[in-house]
Amino acid sequence: MLPAVTAAAVAVVVVVAVVAAVPALRHRLSRSALRRAGARYRRRLELLGTDVRLSQERRLRRLLPPGTARGSEDFRERHPVGQRCADGAPGGQIPPLRPWALLRCCWGADPLLQGSLLYLDTLHAAFPRALAPRGTALLSWAPHHRCAPAGWSLPSLYCTPAEAGSVPSRAAALRVQLLFALQQRALHVLEAALPAELLDALAALRSAWPELAQDLALGTLRPQPGLPEGLRVQLQALLTPSAARAAELRAECARGFEGIVRRLWPQLEVVVVGTAHGTEQLYCDVLRQAECKGLPFYCPFYRAAGALLGVNLWPQEPAPRFLLCPDWAFCEFLPCPAEEELQTVLLGELWEGHEYGLVLTARPGEYRCRAGEVLRVTGFHKQCPVVEPVRRESQALSVRGESIPEERFCRSLCRAVGMWPGARLVDYVCVESALLGASSGASAPHYEVFVELQGLRDLSEGQRYKDGSRQRPPQKKKTVSFSTMPNDRKINSTAACISFMLEGCELKKVRSNSRMYSRFFVLDADMRSVRWEPSKKDSEKAKIEIKSVKEVRVGKKTPVLRSNGLSDQFPDECAFSIIYGDNYESLDLVASSADVVSAWVMGLRYLVSYGKHTPEAPGTGHPSLRTSWISSVFDLADLEKSGRIPVSRAVQLIKALNPGMKTSTIELKFKELQKASERPGAEVPCDLFVEAYCELCTRPEIFFLLVQFSSNKEYLGLKDLLMFLEVEQGMEGVTEEKCLEIVGKYEPSKEGREKGYLAIDGFTRYLLSADCSIFDPQHRKVCQDMAQPLSHYYISSAHSACLLEDNFWGRSDISGYISALGLGCRSIELVLWDGPEGEPVVYTSPSAASCVPFRAVVGLIDQQAFTASAYPLILCLVVRCSAPQQRLAAQCLRKTLGEKLYLEPPNPAASYLPSPEQLKGRILIKGKKLPPGCEDSEGEVSDEEEGRELARRLGQEEREVPDTGGPRRLRLSRELSELVSLCQAVPFQDFESSRRGQRYWEMCSFSEVEAGRFANECPAELVSYNKRFLSRVYPSPMRIDASNMNPQDFWKCGCQMVAMNYQTPGLMMDLNAGWFRQNGACGYVLRPAIMREEVSYFSANAKDSLPGVPAQLLHLKVISGQNLPKPKGSGAKGEVVEPYVCAEIHGIPADCAEHRTKTALQSGDNPIFDESLEFQINLPELAVLRFVVLDDDYIGDEFIAQYTIPFECLQPGYRHVPLQSLAGEPLPHATLFVHVAITDRRGGGKGHRRGLSGRRGRRVREYTSTKATGIKAIDEVFRTATQPLREATDLRENVQNALVSFKELCGLTPAANMKQCILTVAAWLLHSDSSPSVTLNLAEKYPPMEAQGPIPDLLRKVLTAYETMIQTSRTLIESADAVYSKLIQAQQAGMDFHKELHRIEAKEGLRGRKLQKALESFAWNITVLKLQRAACLLLLLLLCSLAAARQSLPECCRQKTCSCHIYDLLHGMGNHAAGILTLGKRKSVPPAFQSRLYRLLHSSGNHAAGILTMGKRGEHPGTACHDAWGCPMGADMQQALRGTDTSPASPRDQCQEHSGKDLTKSQALGAAKSFY
Repeated sequence: MLPAVTAAAVAVVVVVAVVAAVPALRHRLSRSALRRAGARYRRRLELLGTDVRLSQERRLRRLLPPGTARGSEDFRERHPVGQRCADGAPGGQIPPLRPWALLRCCWGADPLLQGSLLYLDTLHAAFPRALAPRGTALLSWAPHHRCAPAGWSLPSLYCTPAEAGSVPSRAAALRVQLLFALQQRALHVLEAALPAELLDALAALRSAWPELAQDLALGTLRPQPGLPEGLRVQLQALLTPSAARAAELRAECARGFEGIVRRLWPQLEVVVVGTAHGTEQLYCDVLRQAECKGLPFYCPFYRAAGALLGVNLWPQEPAPRFLLCPDWAFCEFLPCPAEEELQTVLLGELWEGHEYGLVLTARPGEYRCRAGEVLRVTGFHKQCPVVEPVRRESQALSVRGESIPEERFCRSLCRAVGMWPGARLVDYVCVESALLGASSGASAPHYEVFVELQGLRDLSEGQRYKDGSRQRPPQKKKTVSFSTMPNDRKINSTAACISFMLEGCELKKVRSNSRMYSRFFVLDADMRSVRWEPSKKDSEKAKIEIKSVKEVRVGKKTPVLRSNGLSDQFPDECAFSIIYGDNYESLDLVASSADVVSAWVMGLRYLVSYGKHTPEAPGTGHPSLRTSWISSVFDLADLEKSGRIPVSRAVQLIKALNPGMKTSTIELKFKELQKASERPGAEVPCDLFVEAYCELCTRPEIFFLLVQFSSNKEYLGLKDLLMFLEVEQGMEGVTEEKCLEIVGKYEPSKEGREKGYLAIDGFTRYLLSADCSIFDPQHRKVCQDMAQPLSHYYISSAHSACLLEDNFWGRSDISGYISALGLGCRSIELVLWDGPEGEPVVYTSPSAASCVPFRAVVGLIDQQAFTASAYPLILCLVVRCSAPQQRLAAQCLRKTLGEKLYLEPPNPAASYLPSPEQLKGRILIKGKKLPPGCEDSEGEVSDEEEGRELARRLGQEEREVPDTGGPRRLRLSRELSELVSLCQAVPFQDFESSRRGQRYWEMCSFSEVEAGRFANECPAELVSYNKRFLSRVYPSPMRIDASNMNPQDFWKCGCQMVAMNYQTPGLMMDLNAGWFRQNGACGYVLRPAIMREEVSYFSANAKDSLPGVPAQLLHLKVISGQNLPKPKGSGAKGEVVEPYVCAEIHGIPADCAEHRTKTALQSGDNPIFDESLEFQINLPELAVLRFVVLDDDYIGDEFIAQYTIPFECLQPGYRHVPLQSLAGEPLPHATLFVHVAITDRRGGGKGHRRGLSGRRGRRVREYTSTKATGIKAIDEVFRTATQPLREATDLRENVQNALVSFKELCGLTPAANMKQCILTVAAWLLHSDSSPSVTLNLAEKYPPMEAQGPIPDLLRKVLTAYETMIQTSRTLIESADAVYSKLIQAQQAGMDFHKELHRIEAKEGLRGRKLQKALESFAWNITVLKLQRAACLLLLLLLCSLAAARQSLPECCRQKTCSCHIYDLLHGMGNHAAGILTLGKRKSVPPAFQSRLYRLLHSSGNHAAGILTMGKRGEHPGTACHDAWGCPMGADMQQALRGTDTSPASPRDQCQEHSGKDLTKSQALGAAKSFY
């Protein structure tokens, strides 16, 4: 078929080329040639449509660099779905008519060219006269885009001169084009890029038709604004006078403008527009009903993100449909509504009638970008889908998160306008009232809609019923509000909360049958009860008295709200429950937003605590403290002592007190307050300044948190702060002295510092400070064991550090090394070339002018090598210079670096490399070494693959030794060879050869492609190889733009050195920088123990939990953002962004996940997200959390900020995330406020997907079992461990399930701790009028919690859950020793076979795949036993502390000689508890029994003996008590659980010695805390 196509195309080309200067003949022949070419491509499209998948695969291969992907499946695995791609240009330039263009289109892949041919062929088939010469008029303003938006750039096709489109002014350009169109009566096609342009041009005809008629009659072009004089004269020369045409224009315009287009151009067949969907569809509808009545509209192309994707082959249908051409772009689709996991389907996998989000790969380098378009499949043509655009994902209107799609809003508006007879909607603009400021009035946030109408003056009720055709509906008062609060007041105090409750609002009441009813809830004027209406109950019964309220819970924390029928109907943050009455009944409510929930919860909690004492004055007390401080600041600024200060000074004062707040925001607030108080002017009084400060500087989410923990109205006392730090922030060793230090550091008011009060401003400053950062401060210094072999660490490595830009044209500069070394890089690459002056130079660019002298680089390394890190630096030499210059390089290295160079020969008797600690302050040279038998001054060595690829890229192969068929060789001087010691570069053969013959000081370099192949095909072998040897992975030479590979792809396989282009910011560099921050940014990070142990099973591509390791759950709540900047590359006007947050987990495949929050629409610089996300983490040591803040309504650039942190560095509790720019630079004052909690996941197996509801049933427990090796003796040994493994799993799961049940009954989440549970139960008892009493009998080893007298059902369920927890804990403690013994016996017996394993396998005749399977199963079994034994060892450590703790119990809390195991568990965790005595009210407590928590409760007005444990006792002997335990492991227990290793034989070391697993802090704490 190809020869025939080629011959036909050549014939067409010959015809076109022979045509001379006759315009009509040229147009006719060109049109014929184009039609024939279009028809041929139409047939080719039919052929492509028979196998869409093959066509898409071919297109993908053309878009990707050679060798990067083997198909669409591999491509989708390598490249995750990205964020929104840039919209791009509306379309590329269609090339002018050239013979080679027609040849290319016959078998090439130029979408623009092929699309134009299809358009012309389709247009001619439907409208035969459409391609007549000068039969098309163009109305489009594109000064930088000279060709038509649709169609071929054939000059004779258009009657509109090309110069008319280059007029600088849009209005002038459209008027000029309209004039030329009016001159040509025989028009067949009217073409416009946008319907809006056609509408504006016809609007100009309506308003200025007399002037246009005069210009037509005289053949002149009158001067007008925006039309340069020279261009006007040039265009006027193209006009010819036509009095007849002018008279016709006057006559038709005098008749009216309905159908004017058809009357002015009688031969007009079609109106062609560039787009007819989205907001342009409204303009099309207006034109169809008025000026263009009776004419078909044809939209030929579908474009997205600047790429041409589809063509409309049905021009006469009213609704445009587009055939997606498989050869134009590689398209993927996300089903709508979007699922949690972004699983795309391909072009041939779509279903008719379904909606999909478009994921596009249309340009090289822009892979899998979300185009933001939603398409509906309407049918198929062969296998090609036919689609219609539905909407843009980002086109939504929202005041406070309701997210109304604009197309739905437009339909509603059109229906509303249609209720007025004769009204026609032409255009509209919808804005939020917040953007209009004071001009929108003082009402709640709402929409302001500005409409342009035809046929009606206004939308008044009188106009609506003017003709009497419709009956006026009955009058009914009705309000519609899109706001989240019933008023626009900002809740910044408890007084504001109570005022809001006094006004009342609508809430949904949830009943036990899962039905919801809307009720109006209000707080009584005496603030003693909450009422609701309407209600079938008596008015006195439809209320709850404040004094009966036991607790106020936020979220779905009651059985009713957790029921399946309601789990997905509303978000967690919109629900709250009031627990009241002696029977602990629950009133479950759902609000319209989290703001309403916060107001009610804050107010109710305040009234429950203080309503009995100060009902008449809510909010008085602390506000006076804050007001006095703000007033004192105002007095200092009032230099004239007039009681007023200038507005400019007030603005600067607030800006100084709250850095990051915009000046415009403060100025606008002062204007609003001045207008509201009717006190305009250039000066501000004190009261207005105080009000402005409180409204601007009070963050509601922090105020809500403060009220939650405050026992003194609106500030935290020392006791409150201590409770917050211990319970919520997870801090250990907190004392009142520490709290007083925090108050003194952050509280701004002098009175607050003196009294020990932390008010809202000080609390906000503390939460924003580095002391409360999300990054664990322990990781800011070197905290890992640095005595392991060098191959056991990840090493921060740089590739082409001398470059400042891309790899080909980038400029080399020495500052690149300074930057890399300053960031802690410990491995840099030096590419040596012959210098022009006899001295070697360093560069990776072909431009000799960009080289850097090698001597200067070495001098810089001597100065900067150890400024950021004292640990060894590895210089990777890639030698491309001659032997003489190699000698000069060696001499330079010796002379400049001196003693820093590590030149000692490796120890042949050793098995591993020295440790970083042993190599501190030393510089290692990685390079080639001459063979041992070579005694000459220079010799030949094999060239590294990295060096060959570099030379090939730079075109320098002539410097190498000619290829003789074998490995390439190069000359190496002895002086340079002698500098290489521990990092000798050798070529990689295969894993078996390396295992048998490679020495530990030899290392291999892998290209990105080669390492990726090993990681996919044989990950276990690569992990095993990296346990002993160093490996370096360098980027593919195809990355000429200096882009970066994903380091996680190779870290998961144990590759120590993944060379990164430090000069290129982005996701990959964020991962690299964040990862190496976790060990004091020293450039070395210890690899997970499971990747270092000699016998262990680890699958780098695991997509489930690891053997024997319970997964952890990361509970992440993104609360708010602060001072978010506008995207740097955004082209949008104004400063408003619509941000959303993506939280990404990067690690092993089982951990990789991404969740996003909702978009905070029109929220300014401080958006509220208030959304909870959850991630399952299977290998925490290799997981990285990345926050990305993006703009959902962007133009050009969506990136706002990011922050990347290793999972091991996360601090629990309420934390601020310091955001960084794309280049990793801190953004001043830009933060995210989040809450972090980490728990163990129950049940094992795969995690459940968020947001999916299903029937609750008994969860099937999954057990980790051993695998058969095929060797009978070994299998018999491991089979004995099956039952202990099941018992260990049952013990752990039973305790975890009992704990979660107890926490849920207490109304808490699984992330809560036992301290919060006991505090909750105590609070119930303290607020009870019936005074129920519950006691704990410490005379028992496992003390029961017993009720004294009748108690409510809920409390009885809590006691039952507590008893179940105690019994399961007892079973665990008493059974741990036996389970541990069985596991250790099985492991030791298995390890006895390890040394003889290869001999046994040979004896059994295992080869090939069976041998590999046996080795893998053996490693799996040993790993399972080790990890389960490590958990049992922790249990034994706890048991040791239990036995020793009896001797240190204070006599005041010991009722008998035997000890309380619950106390012992708490004591082992570092909480020196005195035990739990009576829970309930007591009139007097002996001083000896007054624990810190008792004193805290007593001082706050709660007269309770309360809980006498959960806090550290001041009279506790402390360290001396620890030393007196009498248990060899007791003192070290504290250090092990705190993650320290100060003793020579700590339990942590014993854990590592016995189990081979290095327990990190989070693992140890997580394992210990999981028991309670």
